[in-house]
Amino acid sequence: MVHKVYALFLALLLASCGPAASPSPTEQPTSNATAAPEPAVTITFWHGQSGVLGDRLNELIAKFNSSHKIQVQGAFQGTYDQLYQKIVSAIQAGSVPDMAMVSGPPQTAQYWKAKALIPVQQFIDSPDGFTADQLKDFVPALLNDNSLPVNGKQTLVSWPFSKSLALLYYNPDILAQAGVQVPKTWEDLKAALITVKSKTTATPLEYTPDVYYFFLPYLWSQGGDALSADYSKAAFNSTQGLAALQYQTDLVLADKTAVVTQGFDWQNPFAQGKVAFAVSTSVSRPFIEQAMPSDHTFKVGMAPLPAGPKGAATDLFGNNLVIFAKTPSDHQRAAWLFMKWLTDTDQTVAWSLASGYMPLRVSAQNAPDFKAAAQKDDRVLVAINALTDGHGIPGSPDWQKMQPVLGDMVTSALLGKASPKDAITAAEKKVNDILAGQ
Repeated sequence: MVHKVYALFLALLLASCGPAASPSPTEQPTSNATAAPEPAVTITFWHGQSGVLGDRLNELIAKFNSSHKIQVQGAFQGTYDQLYQKIVSAIQAGSVPDMAMVSGPPQTAQYWKAKALIPVQQFIDSPDGFTADQLKDFVPALLNDNSLPVNGKQTLVSWPFSKSLALLYYNPDILAQAGVQVPKTWEDLKAALITVKSKTTATPLEYTPDVYYFFLPYLWSQGGDALSADYSKAAFNSTQGLAALQYQTDLVLADKTAVVTQGFDWQNPFAQGKVAFAVSTSVSRPFIEQAMPSDHTFKVGMAPLPAGPKGAATDLFGNNLVIFAKTPSDHQRAAWLFMKWLTDTDQTVAWSLASGYMPLRVSAQNAPDFKAAAQKDDRVLVAINALTDGHGIPGSPDWQKMQPVLGDMVTSALLGKASPKDAITAAEKKVNDILAGQ
């Protein structure tokens, strides 16, 4: 399906060789004018939130609609992959919604390359936007995650909404039984897993490996990177990249302290108290707790990912928001006003506490509801404190094609199908071919 979507996107890009439909991001409205009255329009918002999260999002939309002339129609489009595929088709057909969720910088970069978006920077710099001081209230890592180079300048093309990051989960009872501390470094983790194996009957580590879990954070923590700074070639076939892949391979094949799973298959054994460590995003705790048997519960431990010589690093997950260029200008402005409202301190706190995603603003930590939640359970602060080490996924429009290549690289090494060196060398060639348009 990915290849079909990319064939579709290639046709879209070839067809979009004319000027962009949106105003140039360099032609910003002046910020000293008075904001116009709110437009009385109805806008469409495509998203990928279902279940409890979908219900909570609909509650936020209803709250907005009850007090604004702007009316928002939320439309669930399936999983993030299904949402992505529908947006690609909508761009080609010229029938885009007014705004939508995107799962990260690579998708934003694709839509921007197709001239399908209007950068939110245009609205931030308008009378409806923020002053420089107001913008400082947003967590810098999250703004960086939404910025792309436009005319040689980092520009906010999308806007943050539901953000999480990778964390280390642990069972404190098993760690106490083994006499180990929560690991601070990658070497600490390796030693802790060996100790758990020797002193308990628990599985030391279960996780579903891919490029995001362990490989990229380990690579970044060693001072390496996945791609060159201009996204023109692979950079992961390096001393740091080989070390990142070798580390996982040793845990699985040499130390035999890690069990490879698929999808979220690690959650049930972890929830049943059979596993000491796992790695997943910061929104996994409610799902783990829900899976716990009623007669055997424990307090799920959460910690930042281990650090390397260059410090700790973790990847940012979740979704951002974009506005489409082919929608009417009053709809674009209405979409921005809704996005801005969604990320007000009150709303970002409410969404964080309801969903498990992180609040986007520094001021959120001083909000009464959030402070009360943190006093009741300080685990809500773990992800926020780790944000200083947050690292966005490379904003290359080709990342969607590179991601499965890198995922195959990791799994082939962990399954013993290729040595780490052979796996990383083969992946480098494929990634460079993708970047060269081959």
